Amino acid sequence: MALLAMGSSLGAAVRSGLVAGRVADDQGRPVAGATLILSNPVSGYRQKVQTDAKGAFAFQNVPFNTYHLDTQAPGLLPSHLDVDVHSQLPLVVPVTLRPEGAVVVVEENLRLVEDHPSTHLDIDKSTIERTPTAVQSRAMESILLATPGFVADENGRFHFRGSHGQMTYVVDGIPVSDQLHATFSNSLDPSQVESMEVITGGISAEYGGKPVVVVNVTTKSGLGTPNGFEGEVSFGAARFRTAEAGFNARGGAASFGWFVSGAASESDRFLDPVNFENLHNHGRTGRLFSRFDWILGSQDTLRFSVSGGRTDRQVANLASQQAQGQDQRAATADTSVSLAWAHLFSDAQSLDASLFFRASRAELKPSENLTDGFTAGGHRDFPYWARQDRSLDNLGVQAAFTQRWGKENLTKVGLQHIAFPLHERFDFAITDDALATGPGDPFYPYTPAGGGNVFRFDGRLRPTLTSAFIQNDLHLGALFLALGLRYDAYTVADVSDNQLQPRLGLSYRFDATGTVLRASYDRLMILREHENLALALSQQAWDLGPYAGTPRQPLRPEHQDSYSYGVEQQLGKAGRVMLEYWEKQSRNAGDNAQFLNTGVLFPVGADRGIFRGVNLRLDLVPVKGWSGYLSLGRTRAIFQAPLVGGLQLEAPEALPGERFLIDHDQKLSAQVGLTFERDGFTAQVIGRHDSGLVAADPADAGGDPDYAFGAGYVRLDSEGTWRIKSRTTWDLSLGQEWRLRTGRLALGVDLLNATDEKGLYNFLSVFGGTHVIPPRTLAARVKWKF
Repeated sequence: MALLAMGSSLGAAVRSGLVAGRVADDQGRPVAGATLILSNPVSGYRQKVQTDAKGAFAFQNVPFNTYHLDTQAPGLLPSHLDVDVHSQLPLVVPVTLRPEGAVVVVEENLRLVEDHPSTHLDIDKSTIERTPTAVQSRAMESILLATPGFVADENGRFHFRGSHGQMTYVVDGIPVSDQLHATFSNSLDPSQVESMEVITGGISAEYGGKPVVVVNVTTKSGLGTPNGFEGEVSFGAARFRTAEAGFNARGGAASFGWFVSGAASESDRFLDPVNFENLHNHGRTGRLFSRFDWILGSQDTLRFSVSGGRTDRQVANLASQQAQGQDQRAATADTSVSLAWAHLFSDAQSLDASLFFRASRAELKPSENLTDGFTAGGHRDFPYWARQDRSLDNLGVQAAFTQRWGKENLTKVGLQHIAFPLHERFDFAITDDALATGPGDPFYPYTPAGGGNVFRFDGRLRPTLTSAFIQNDLHLGALFLALGLRYDAYTVADVSDNQLQPRLGLSYRFDATGTVLRASYDRLMILREHENLALALSQQAWDLGPYAGTPRQPLRPEHQDSYSYGVEQQLGKAGRVMLEYWEKQSRNAGDNAQFLNTGVLFPVGADRGIFRGVNLRLDLVPVKGWSGYLSLGRTRAIFQAPLVGGLQLEAPEALPGERFLIDHDQKLSAQVGLTFERDGFTAQVIGRHDSGLVAADPADAGGDPDYAFGAGYVRLDSEGTWRIKSRTTWDLSLGQEWRLRTGRLALGVDLLNATDEKGLYNFLSVFGGTHVIPPRTLAARVKWKF
C-alpha cells in the first residue's frame, strides 16, 4: 500500500502501466534530482524523468513491454535494472545508489528477449515518426507491414497468416473490430500513438471479435508533460498534388492531462488505382483525436476520449469508364467516444470499466440518378450503375478485475457486451445488355433489355456479442504459462453461435544463452465483417447468384484452431532473432469479395480454410547510431469450396469440396530496414520484396483493353499457379532536426519506390479486383516542435 501514499503520481491507464518508486542512497536517504531513463532498445521507446525532493519518481502511460531502467545522480554510481510492465497495476521499483568511492561491481545486463509466450512486435512512436510515406497521417498500414508475415495488398489492406480483415485494434483498452482501411472508413492517425503491440500468436483470452491479429495501441497522454505544455505543427507535400497539414499538442500536470491531434490531407492519387494512368482518383481526408486523463486521488483514474474523421474521394476509373465520363464518388465518416474508469484496491488489485460508442457511415454516389424503366445508351456509369448508403455503430460496455499474485503472476477476469446496429441501402443496375445472357439470367430484369429495373435493397440488423474471459499468466521459474479461457455468444439475423475458446501458451527461458522457446494454441471465434453484412445475408442477394431460387446459406462466424511454435535468441548486446512456424485450420473461413472496382466489399465465407507458414524477425539495436531489422514471411493459404455470402455476380469456378489457393498465398514477403541517427540527422532505407500473390489467368481478361496491360505482370509459377510478378521496392529517407531558441525544427525528404518499379497488387481477383502499386514519389515535410 506504500504506493497509494504517492497520490498524484498514480495514473494507470487501461492498456498502459505505471512505474514508480523512490531513489535512495545506501543509507536510505532520498536522492533528489536523480535522472531516470526507462527504455527499450528494440522498440525504441524512451522516457526520462527526475526525482522530486523526496526522491520519488513516476513514469506515466507506459505501454506493456519489457524495459531497461537506468538511474544516475552526481556523486553516486549508476543503477541498471530490468523492468517488466504487463498490467495496469502500479509497479513499485525501489532504486538504491551507492557512493562513487564504494567498491561495487555494477554489471549492466541488457535483456533484449521477452519470455512471454505470445508472438508479437512492439513499435514505438520513434519508429512511427520516421517511417517513409507520402502522407504521414495515413501511414498506419505501412507501419504495420514491418510485421513478419504481413502481405501487402491494395489500398492499405494486407493479409496476415492467410487471413484478411480479421483484426482488432485495441485503443487504450477499447476494442475496434470495424475495418479501418480507406475503402471502408478512416484509419487511425499514427501521430496519436505512443506505442503499438502487434500480436499475431498466443492471443490472450481477453481479446475477441476478430482476434487473428490484435494491435494494442497506447495513445499519447498529457499526464506529467514537461513544463506543462508541448506540441508540434507539420506540413508536407508530395507527387500527385499531395498535401498535408497536421498538429498535436499536450499539456497537464501530475493529476490531469490532455492530448489533442489533427491532420488533413488531399491527393490526386488517393487510393491505389486500377491502372497505371491513375484516372479519376482525387480524395481528401481529415481526422481529429483527443484524450483527457484525470487522477481522482490515490485510487481512481478517469479517461475520456473523443475522435472523428471524414474522407471524400473519387472512385478510380477504368480507361473505358473515363471515356464514358463516369464520375462515381465515395464518402466515409466516423465518430468515436469512450469513457474509462480504473480503481485501485491495492497495489495488487484493480478494477477497470469502460463505455464506448462508435458510429460510422459510408456512401457510394453514382454519376447520375437512375430510375426504373431506364433504357440503353447515354449512361455515364458503365457497365454497372450503383448507389450505397450504409451505417454501422458499435455500442459497448466492459469491465475487468486484475489480481497480482506474488511479484509476477497475474489473473484477469472480465465481461464484455457489444451491439453492432447497422443499416444498409444498396441499389444497382446493369447498363450494358451484353452482361446478361438472356431472360433466364437472374440479372436480366436489371438490364435495359429486361425492362430497366433497379435492384434495391434496404435492410437492418443488430448483431450482438456477449463475452466472458479469464486469463492467468504464471511465472514458474524459467517457465512461463499463459492459460486463458474465453466464452463468446454471438447473434445476427437467424445465426446464433457460441464458443468456448481455450487460449494456451508456454515459454521456457534459458538465461545462460539468452534463448526463449515458446508454443501456443488459440481457439478463436472470428466474427464476419459487419460492413455490408445485411446484404450478404439476404435472400435478395442470394437470388442474384448462381444458386438463385434456393434457400440462402447462413454466413456463420469463423471457427479457427491456431498453433504457433517459435524460438527467440538474443545476439549478445547487438540484437535478437525470432523464428516461428505456424498453422491454422478454419471452418467457415472468412474473406471479402469486391463489387467491381468501387471499393465496396462484401463478407464471404468458405467451407474450410487451411493455412500454414514460417516467419522470421531480426532486430539490431542502435550501435554507434546504426540500427536495423529484417522481417521474412512465407504463407500458404487454401480455401475449400463452396463460397457463401457476398454479392456473387458470377458462377463459382470451384465445385463444392474442391480446394484452391487464394490471393493471400505468397511464397515470400520480406522487408528490411537500416537506419543511422546522430546529432539530429537521420538516414534510412527500407526495402520490400513481394514474390507475388495468386492471380487470375490472363486469358480471363478476354482481350478486354481495360485489363490487357496487366498480362505483362502475371507469371505462371513452377506449380502451375498464376501469380503476380515479383517486385522489389526501395524507400529512402533523410531528415535533420535543429534546436532553436523556441523549440526544434525538423526537415525530412522521402523518395518512395526509388527505382520506379512497376507492378500489380492483384489481377482480376474475385476478392480484390485489379490494382497497381505506387510509382516513384518524392515527398517532403517540415515540422516545428515547441
